[in-house]
Amino acid sequence: MAKLADVLAAVDSLGFDAARVKHVARRLSEAGQIPAGGPARSPELSEDDVLRLITAVATSPKLRQAESSVATYSALTPEGTRITDDAPVSVPRNASDALAVEIEMARRGDAEARHSVLTFVRSWPEIVIERPGGNVVRFRQLGANAAHWAHDGHRTATTIPVASVADILDDIFGKVA
Repeated sequence: MAKLADVLAAVDSLGFDAARVKHVARRLSEAGQIPAGGPARSPELSEDDVLRLITAVATSPKLRQAESSVATYSALTPEGTRITDDAPVSVPRNASDALAVEIEMARRGDAEARHSVLTFVRSWPEIVIERPGGNVVRFRQLGANAAHWAHDGHRTATTIPVASVADILDDIFGKVA
């Protein structure tokens, strides 16, 4: 577990506005999506809480959308398909699980994972994990056609190297053996 202040300081390295990250953390805390702490006690966050915070900051164009965007983006499925219970274990069930696995692999030194890139699309709910060699996995809402843009107009997105997130988690929680 890590103190909120340490998490906020580490997330600064991603280049997000520090005040905005703090406000997003407060919104997530008030919504019960990350720990709230207590009287005279700073909240202590887990690795999953840090990933929720990064997802909220990267996907929420408006502060009031922070809580709902975490739920929406975490539930995205590979290529917008329905994943059944009898699907192979190797198939990620949702974007949240896939992000955690990719970052964990990078933390353990997997070179391909460390060179991967995460793209959080704000124009419509989509997360893209792009691995070296052109291996791309798109996470979209159930039933969405991942091969097409969801809206006319511009696609706005935030791109973050997996290695950066892995390094942040290593700094906060220590290296993974």
